[in-house]
Amino acid sequence: MTQEEKIELMTQLLQSGRVEIKQLSIGDHNTFNYHAAGKEATKTGFTDEQIARAIEAINGKGKAIDSKQKMAAVYWYLRWAAGWPVGAQQFCDRMNLLPFGQQLAFPCDYRNIRDWTTLSFMHEDARQMEKVRYSKNDAEVFYQCREVVMALENALKSTPD
Repeated sequence: MTQEEKIELMTQLLQSGRVEIKQLSIGDHNTFNYHAAGKEATKTGFTDEQIARAIEAINGKGKAIDSKQKMAAVYWYLRWAAGWPVGAQQFCDRMNLLPFGQQLAFPCDYRNIRDWTTLSFMHEDARQMEKVRYSKNDAEVFYQCREVVMALENALKSTPD
């Protein structure tokens, strides 16, 4: 994706009215700092590069993200921990701006995560996992998402500054 395409995508996202701009810094790091409009979000302080490296580390066959749908767990965590977009389509658009060093085995695609992102537990803060409530019908998906969230948190903690 070219720099101009990234700028256009970010502009469209900001104009959608679903985010409020805090800081927009377009340069070598392509870092955009914003939060979902109307939602309280605590910034993690992680850079786009750190997030990209962490996702790369847990994405692929035999890893925490081993299916297309499990990218919904990344959505769940980054939505709450980093103030990423609440809308699944906008989330995937934002994800595609990250500076990945390799192509992901299971990239973010709205069509693959939309069903999971609408589950009731996704509306609860993933950083407070012990307080999250889920229905019996959603238990299997919740446990899969919890595994990915824990792996992502650990990968983010181990990424260099």
